[in-house]
Parts: sequence; C-alpha cells; structure tokens
Amino acid sequence: METPTTVETNDRGEDPDSLARPRGEVTVDEIAQLCRPEIYAMKPYSSARTESGPGVHVLLDANENPYPPYPSTADVAGFNRYPDPQPAVLLDGFADLYSVARESLFLSRGADEAIDLMVRAFCAAGADGILITPPTFVMYETAAEIQGAAVRRVPLRGADFQLDLPAILAALAGDPSIKIVFLCSPNNPTSNLMHRNDVLRLCAQSFGRALVVVDELYVDYSRTPSIAAELGDHPNLVVLRSMSKEYSLAGERIGVTIAHPEVVRILLRIMAPYSLTASSVRAAAAVLSAEGLAHGRANIDRVLAERDRVALMLKRSPLVLEIFPSDANFLLVRTSDASAICRHLEQAGIRIRDRSGLVDGAVRISIGVPEENDAMLTALADYASRLR
Repeated sequence: METPTTVETNDRGEDPDSLARPRGEVTVDEIAQLCRPEIYAMKPYSSARTESGPGVHVLLDANENPYPPYPSTADVAGFNRYPDPQPAVLLDGFADLYSVARESLFLSRGADEAIDLMVRAFCAAGADGILITPPTFVMYETAAEIQGAAVRRVPLRGADFQLDLPAILAALAGDPSIKIVFLCSPNNPTSNLMHRNDVLRLCAQSFGRALVVVDELYVDYSRTPSIAAELGDHPNLVVLRSMSKEYSLAGERIGVTIAHPEVVRILLRIMAPYSLTASSVRAAAAVLSAEGLAHGRANIDRVLAERDRVALMLKRSPLVLEIFPSDANFLLVRTSDASAICRHLEQAGIRIRDRSGLVDGAVRISIGVPEENDAMLTALADYASRLR
C-alpha cells in the first residue's frame, strides 16, 4: 500500500509551494518560448484602422463605400466603415469591469475565436498538443483537430467532476509537447466550478511549460470572483470571458481574453483584421455602461431564481434520477431515457441537449424565461404521464 505524502499547509489548508509565484523574475521569455517560433517572428497584418491616427477625420484609405447602407437612418450610421479592431471604448470598459490592465485584454469574435487563435499560436501541427478534461466543451478539441495538434485527455473525477490534478501534472511531466491546458469553470456540460486552488496549483507547477486557459463564460452565475485576479502571480494563466452567456449578447459575438500582455501581443499578430462588427461594438459599449451592467446583473438574478425553481420542479418528475449542482445558467439532469425525452420535447417544439454521450443518461437544460421553462416542464410531465 502506498504511503500518503505529508504536505505542510498554511492556515487555510493550502500548500504554500504549490500556490506560490514562480521563483525568479518573470520575463516574456517564459511565454514566448511556448509560442510557435514562426508566429512569434511574423510581422502582423496592419489594417487601415490600425494605422489611422487620432486626428484623422477624412478616411480615404480602406476602399470603403462612403455612403451609409439602406435605409440610411441613424441606427446604421457608420456601418459602411471598418471598425477599430480593438476598440478603445471596449478595452477601457472591460478593464474597469474585470479590474485588469488594458494591456491584458484581447477582444475577439466570441470566445470560440480566441480558443482557435490560442491553439494556432502555440501549437505547431503534428508537433504540439493540448490537454483537456472531459466531459468538457468540445470546441477545445475541435480547434486542436483543425490545427493538427494532438489532444491529451485527463477525465474529470467521476464523483464530483473536479480536476484530477495528479493525473494532469503527470501528463504534463510525461509529454513536453503539451502547450495548453484547457479548463472550463463553470464547466460545460457539468455546470460546476473547478476548485480554485487546484487551478492555481496547476498554473504554478506548469509555469514555463504550458499555458492554463480557464474558460469562465458562466462565472457570473456562480457568484464567485473571477480567477483573473490571480494573473499577476501566474503569468501563464489565461482567462476567457464573453458577453454571450451573462450579458445577453450571443448574437453579437463579443469575446474577451484576459492574459499576460505578452500573450495578448501574440494573439494580435494573428487576429483577423476586423473581427468585430460596428453593431457588436455599439451593443457591447451600451452593455458596459452603468445602466447596461445593472440591467445585465438584474437579468442574471432572474435567471438564477428560475434555475432554482426549475430544479425544484424537476425533482418531482419520475423521469429525473439526479440533478447535478449548478454554478451556471443551465442544469445537468440525469434521466431515465435521455434520447427519448429529447425526442418528445422536440415534437412539442422544445429543444434541450442530449448529453448522455458525455454523462450517462444526462440532458442539459438551459434556463429560459418563466413561460419557456413552464412549457418544458409541462411537456416533460406529459411524457411522464404517457409512460404510466
């Protein structure tokens, strides 16, 4: 029988060495060495808006149509012009919202684009790879497959869907080609936060060997502070945020990467010239206003109240075997027959997601407005009555 290792802890039960900032002064080299050399050496494309100075008011440099589009009303004014690739109004707004330096922010077409750019920047095809912790968001694996990067899988612990930290560290030690570890917290589809200290231990022990990308698209539903506050002590930490899940801008595609400025500079090298649209910039700027943030936070409160109500109602269904604790705006529910339930709800005009391929018997139910949730519950009750 293996003898347990005794680890000294501080007064909070944490191992000081495993959470400590890497010894020695941090330089850009620890990040630059992880980047593909050809990406690091390349000269980024310089768009017309990137080159425009603050005093310029006559724009004859980008071959745009000088006239606004139909119907030439105020709501489409400016749509004929290319927007700033990294708009100052959004960088300033997100810097305030997330309490980070502007130089640590990168804006993208949703978080999906940031995931793709991260893999392309740091993983050479056929040589490097990523590590994921299934069941988790499939886009990490998809981005790696598109790039030709290897995918190493270390499953979450079955009992609580938490990180198997010893197995992750062993995988990193045994495979130096792993350049990025993708973590989702709160996780999709299991809806739970990863233990913060586990993530910080992973950052500390993988420093100089891999980036740790934490996808926090649902974190505001957890009422837990973002792990981005730890960026100063963990330069290899990268945090993904979005306006889609929490602030109702899924249709406008605004993603935010919070990272060491050197990571941001690398992403700027390979970004699309104009990934944000004029309408998305306008919409995000409105949401970032004091009134917009208050509106968004009130909506989060409404969703959380509905999440609790829906979970309570689902517990009464004979079709429901287990409802997993949720830190997100959805519920993972183990059912008697996931595929049959999804088919019945589809016939009633209601879509939920069958996740039984990831978690045995599970469906994922997003929380809608009360009327939508009631329609789902009614259709579920109807199906249960048919089985009696």
